[in-house]
Amino acid sequence: MRPEVRIARRYAKALAEVLPDDRLEKVLKEVEELLKIFNEKALKYFKSPVVPVERKRALLEEILSKVEISPELKKVLLLMVQRNRLGLLREFKEEFESFVNARLGIVKAEITSATELDEETLNKIAKKIEELFGKKAEITVKLDPSIIGGFIVKVADKVLDASIKTQLENLKKAIAD
Repeated sequence: MRPEVRIARRYAKALAEVLPDDRLEKVLKEVEELLKIFNEKALKYFKSPVVPVERKRALLEEILSKVEISPELKKVLLLMVQRNRLGLLREFKEEFESFVNARLGIVKAEITSATELDEETLNKIAKKIEELFGKKAEITVKLDPSIIGGFIVKVADKVLDASIKTQLENLKKAIAD
């Protein structure tokens, strides 16, 4: 794990631990909204060792005065800027989302398909993922015509590749051997 991810994880864990379950998703949405404000240029500014911490803090406070966020998140952000870590906001969001999903029993799944999948198929896949992982499945779908047909499901660190492209490659290897 990269050092910046490890650092971001500490802040994300601290925030997740002080929030009750019923507020986790709301605060996650707030972090996502903040990331829309903090583009790459802004994150570089907050990462810069040349810019004094006082100026970074003043800018953050100005931004936070214009948006409505929970006091817990505000406290963590001010701590991050004070310790010159606000440039890790993207990593912080990813880590916080992981803690939120773990606490709420949600597993993220990504389905890659050559064509649009109908609702019934998506529901069957979601139900199977929920059975296997014992958690609620949140599915995102990507289209990739290069897989020819079938689909690829990625959940956590597991991949189920039921694409025709992979089946053809495996057949080609089997024939070559």
